[in-house]
Amino acid sequence: MNRSEFVGRKNYPYGILILAAVNVGYFLFLMAVGAVEKTPGMIRWGVLYIEDGKYIGNVVRLLTSMFMHFDIYHLGSNLLMLLVVGDMLESILGAFRVLLVYFVGGLAGNAATVFWCGILKKTVVSAGASGAVFALVGMLCYIGLRNRRQIPGFPKERIFLMVFLMFYSGVVHAEINMAAHIGGFLGGIMCGFFMGGGRKPRKENGESSSFTGR
Repeated sequence: MNRSEFVGRKNYPYGILILAAVNVGYFLFLMAVGAVEKTPGMIRWGVLYIEDGKYIGNVVRLLTSMFMHFDIYHLGSNLLMLLVVGDMLESILGAFRVLLVYFVGGLAGNAATVFWCGILKKTVVSAGASGAVFALVGMLCYIGLRNRRQIPGFPKERIFLMVFLMFYSGVVHAEINMAAHIGGFLGGIMCGFFMGGGRKPRKENGESSSFTGR
């Protein structure tokens, strides 16, 4: 199977580019108002804020925090994964569905953070697109496991190695919010269960791929 067999592949991953633009635009705004790398400023403009296990603020923070980053390195690492994984996933799912997975995963990651910090009575200031990005990775894993063949340009082995390295990085860096990563990843897998594995390509040699209409 080659990439050309996918139905309706666009020249550009418009959905992912929109998400990247929003993340960059919000970061530039935070820089302009002097909030970057400053906890009070980040809290003011929408990070996920939990104090002694209690969620502080309104539900809007569950959305705004998934587009906020503490510094340029934080933004850059998430953008890199967003563009690499998102481009491949959008070729399978289409723009609307990949946007849906991003938002579901981001919310799932934030919900997991609130739940975990509530149990441990922790005080946490959390932001970043990583929960949503992990949802894209979770969806890609679901497709890889569901598909009997390789995903074009993205072998299963590479997918699982990438997942391992991403989780390993979270384990060795104490400042990384693993609850958001795990929640987002599971949210992406759940999206796979409910939405299916992607667009169904044309038949090849009398057989069709195990990608199902999502």
